[in-house]
Amino acid sequence: MRHLGLSPMILVIGEILFDLFPDERRIGGAPFNFAFHLRHLGFDVRFISRVGKDTLGNELKDFLHRHGFAAQDLQTDPAHATGRVTVSLKSDGSHVFDIVRDTAYDHIEFTDHLKGLCTAPPDLLYFGTLIQRTENGHALVKNCLSAAGPSCVTFCDINLRPGCYTPKIAADTVAAADILKLSDEELDIIAPGRDADLETRIRHLARSSNPETVILTRGEKGSIWATRQDTLSHPVPGKKRAAVADTVGAGDAYAAMAAAGRLKGLPDSQTMALAQEFAGRICEIRGALPHSPSFYTDFKRGLFL
Repeated sequence: MRHLGLSPMILVIGEILFDLFPDERRIGGAPFNFAFHLRHLGFDVRFISRVGKDTLGNELKDFLHRHGFAAQDLQTDPAHATGRVTVSLKSDGSHVFDIVRDTAYDHIEFTDHLKGLCTAPPDLLYFGTLIQRTENGHALVKNCLSAAGPSCVTFCDINLRPGCYTPKIAADTVAAADILKLSDEELDIIAPGRDADLETRIRHLARSSNPETVILTRGEKGSIWATRQDTLSHPVPGKKRAAVADTVGAGDAYAAMAAAGRLKGLPDSQTMALAQEFAGRICEIRGALPHSPSFYTDFKRGLFL
């Protein structure tokens, strides 16, 4: 893994949107959740996205301002609406998610301002695949990666959404990532091989493709990390936890703490434990984002911040 700066800057590129439930709306988007957590853990985070010139966009601007994000990093689109995901409830109690297409974040521009942030360069650049569902978004990520150069560590939480990626986008994304996070289901898409055990498959992925670290998150079954030198498995602790209120955003929380641990130079085993604990705590609250800064206090101590 390449050397990380003493005062790391994290550049996050991707969607911010509203999840529209039948009875409420919540701010979301995996990249934003990731950025929000790292911002409240005390890191220098620059979050690049785009919202519409509409009521929802104004609400997001106000929210980002209240939480200390730079106003100039959020673009405004006069022609496309703010991103939305409509959520409906099935008769069995499960949710159906419809990611609205052709929204503002599909049109993020590679401006001189963004180019300047990339060429700084950041210590870590985060991206996913949803932002790349359009030609514009795919080109945007490629431009950012090119401008940031090889000294920048790239972190990809791949988040494959049905109908929002192609095999080429998935392959290009894996090839561009130094750290790749994915789920069991995403591993079956990226590296099929059901006859081999999970540790063998992610170890092979870490040793045969670009990612130097592959992180497999398995929810209540724990997580597995593979590097080119080692494989670590971390089961969920047996201690009793508070009741699960909501699993939305748990993966984003894990990704944020994984990045934080790497940026602080912690041993991977310690980072895994922190990431799992942090994701578990997020599951104890409703929604992906804590309402109080005090939520992060113990975790900041764990990172020696």
